[in-house]
Parts: sequence; C-alpha cells; structure tokens
Amino acid sequence: MKILPYIFASIVAGISFPSQATQEINQAQAAGHQSIGTVSISGLAGSTDDAINALRQKAKQENAPYYRIVGVENSGDSSDWSGDAELYR
Repeated sequence: MKILPYIFASIVAGISFPSQATQEINQAQAAGHQSIGTVSISGLAGSTDDAINALRQKAKQENAPYYRIVGVENSGDSSDWSGDAELYR
C-alpha cells in the first residue's frame, strides 16, 4: 500500500480551509486598521438589515477582514436602500 500516503496527501492538499470571517468594526476600532477601499449599494429593496447584510457580503467578496458601515439610508418614500462601508485590514 505505497499509494496510500499519496492519496492521503492529495486529500489534505485539496481541503479548502475556511477564510477569516469579515468583521464589522466601529470608528474607534477603525483607527487601528488600514483602510483598503470602500463598497456601496444602491436601489436595494428591503429593510435596514438587508442593506447592512448586502454591505457585509460585498466586504466579504473583497476579502476585507474588517469593514465599517459609513451610512445606510432610504429616500423615505420607498423601501429602496443605499449605503456605504469602508474596508480595512
């Protein structure tokens, strides 16, 4: 069974390890991190939570370890939301 170690090594090498979760930070915490860009949403139908979740997902897609919500708003006459988040490492 000389092939068994090669099979084991192939399996271990192919395992995808989970990346660090993207974490929301506040303005005071952001002072200790380096800004690496921003993400935005607009015209998102739903609630405030939906808008925040969309910003979180965009930060995660950019592989940002940290993000800070800069602002989330709607026009008041609809359920369409827009928002911005700054990304940090």
